[in-house]
Amino acid sequence: MSTSLENLMPAGRAAVLRPLAQASTLPPAFYTSPEVFEAETERVFARNWVSVGRASEIPNAGDRFRIDVAGEPLLIVRGKDGEVRALSAVCRHRWMLLGTGAESSGTISCPYHKWTYALDGSLMAAPLMEKAEGFEHKDCALPIFGCEVWNGFIFVNLSGDAAPLARSLAPLAEEFAPWKMDEMEIVGQIEFDQPYNWKVLVDNFMEAYHHFAIHPETFEPNYPAAISRAEETNAPYAVLRMPRKDDGLSDSLFKPLDGVPDRARRGFSVFNVYPSMLLAVLADSVVWYRMEIDGVDHFKLTVYLLAHPKSLDVPDVETLKTFLREGTFAVHMEDIAACDGVQKGLMSGAARAGRLSHLEGAIHEHQKWLLGELGRE
Repeated sequence: MSTSLENLMPAGRAAVLRPLAQASTLPPAFYTSPEVFEAETERVFARNWVSVGRASEIPNAGDRFRIDVAGEPLLIVRGKDGEVRALSAVCRHRWMLLGTGAESSGTISCPYHKWTYALDGSLMAAPLMEKAEGFEHKDCALPIFGCEVWNGFIFVNLSGDAAPLARSLAPLAEEFAPWKMDEMEIVGQIEFDQPYNWKVLVDNFMEAYHHFAIHPETFEPNYPAAISRAEETNAPYAVLRMPRKDDGLSDSLFKPLDGVPDRARRGFSVFNVYPSMLLAVLADSVVWYRMEIDGVDHFKLTVYLLAHPKSLDVPDVETLKTFLREGTFAVHMEDIAACDGVQKGLMSGAARAGRLSHLEGAIHEHQKWLLGELGRE
């Protein structure tokens, strides 16, 4: 652990670990320090399951996409056997990156010297290597990392020793079952370049306290801040419930599936599957925020809009998809103003840890978990 983090941990730990009514946030340095970010990369993102995509994005053998997790370049590949794998995207010859985005072919070929790999990572061909003594194709397979598909979401684990994903998320799987998320389609995607710390967005996403100030017209009239509530989960995820005002039915663009419970039609819930998978689950759709975190003050955000095919069996569905995309974009633009302001404030020499409201319990749960992960050898 770096000296900077060693110095920060005792001061931050005591205030964060108190009961919510007495607790404070993590100190600002946890959002701005390169040393803390390095520790998060090694101890949080490299050790835990990280969501990277949807299985529906690579439906056929040979389909794949590139993504980095904790600085590790990966290829997420659908094999000929139908399995989804997370392969190293670094050629075993001289480290050229394999792939640049979404691609599809029956093999993986390095653009530098045309070393060619099978979809399971095994080396098939290495041109002009016949004079290299002792060279064996079997010694040059691409490393494979932990990979699981859960509710249609692809998760990766770099360490290889994380607890099985399905077991740790079993209560969530039970809650999500009526939505049939593994069958959902991507009905829209929005990309943002975000110049602030990843936890600034997580904090904002997991509290409705800001609705009356930041979303006075989009959220507060129907989902008032004052009646939101976080749940204590004692699990690797946080939950925030946002009931509709007067317990009325929420407006739906699409058609909720028959099994979706009545309580879900009278509000919506947001989730943070630790460390950073952000989900908004509505009666008729799901919004997923995927963060590709590449620095202490920068990440790429892709917002996925998901709906079940049966939910889309409504008139003017393409117009409704556009409306969902535009509405989601507008709400996040309101949040960007808040997140940008917080990031600038965090850089102030006068910034200190802040006290938490009773409406910020999901932030409290996440930050307690984060401290535990950072303190783990």
